[in-house]
Amino acid sequence: MYLSASMDPKPPISLPQIAGSALNDLRYYLSVIDPVTYQAPLEILSGSTIGQHTRHIIEFYNCLLEQSINDGMPEINYAKRRRDFLIESAPDHALQNVNQICERLSELDAEKKCLLDCTEHGQENLLVPSTIGRELIYNIEHTIHHLAIVKIALKATTPSIVLPEHFGVAPSTIRHRQESCAQ
Repeated sequence: MYLSASMDPKPPISLPQIAGSALNDLRYYLSVIDPVTYQAPLEILSGSTIGQHTRHIIEFYNCLLEQSINDGMPEINYAKRRRDFLIESAPDHALQNVNQICERLSELDAEKKCLLDCTEHGQENLLVPSTIGRELIYNIEHTIHHLAIVKIALKATTPSIVLPEHFGVAPSTIRHRQESCAQ
């Protein structure tokens, strides 16, 4: 699946490329953050850590990649993701995971139908029809949301890490800001 604006002369961008771009922002801070800062519980994050938010992002992508491999109709359940607690304590291990995810994103068939298992919301067998592409978009938006939280933490703990302007900002917000400046 490719996305393209009708009046935009740029070549179309695939969902795996968009996801890879969002994951590049993890690479940015994972390559420079020290393990002590990465693991430190922060009051500004209600006691959670940058590492925990990073683990959460990575595990959702891994869950989608692992659960989408099914000859029939895959059931995606993010609550049943495999948890790897080393990701939240070792930035180098997290970075290795991000690199592996980026290598595997092109394996996803965005058109493939799947079911999203939402049983944890209180109703047994709550299965919602979806596609792998829709779930990849969810992961991209989920990544941006958690990057916004990580941005708050990095600015508070490590202001020497200069983040890109787009870090943790939704594409619609970036576009709105650009349009507002153009007027």
